[in-house]
Amino acid sequence: MSKLCFVTTGATAPFTKLIEAVLSHASLDAFLQCGFTHILIQYGTAPDVYQSSAEAARQYLKQNGTEQKLEIDGIDFDSSGLFEQFKLVQQTQGLVISHAGSGSVLEALRFQLPLVVVPNTALLDNHQEELAVAMDRAGYVIHGNVDHLAPAIKDSERFRTQMAQFPPVTAGKERKVKSFANIMDETVGFTDFNNE
Repeated sequence: MSKLCFVTTGATAPFTKLIEAVLSHASLDAFLQCGFTHILIQYGTAPDVYQSSAEAARQYLKQNGTEQKLEIDGIDFDSSGLFEQFKLVQQTQGLVISHAGSGSVLEALRFQLPLVVVPNTALLDNHQEELAVAMDRAGYVIHGNVDHLAPAIKDSERFRTQMAQFPPVTAGKERKVKSFANIMDETVGFTDFNNE
């Protein structure tokens, strides 16, 4: 039976540290320990980093006799979205590891997938860190770190059964379509009572 981890690094800013973290020895060991059979990395603007990191990862797996147990593939950015990849993760009871871009995070949450969100701290402001921390506190995601990604990968198995439904179900007159900004404001505790 196959089990996929899909990794998205975003469309604009290269997130090479995430690619390297996913394909590190510790992360590969964590994937194997959790029964993953495939890693698919959407590498965006960093195909060279993906190629060199993937080759090093395959060598590590070969040295350990596990190259047949874990397949590593990469894809370029797809402007049509990530629907197909998220469906595969859903079908294989897998995992998504994502940069902390709001579009990728929201799309994965709509599929109710276990999600590790890894902020790109090299960006000028710290909005990705703030988003990851707030979403983790609310029980929607696991806040990951490029320096220590393996524990988040291992934690994803437990998290699958405990993650909060996003967005929270509302009923009756409270049921209404909300923008992503409204949902995020509620999630992090910013509610504008004047607009209700």
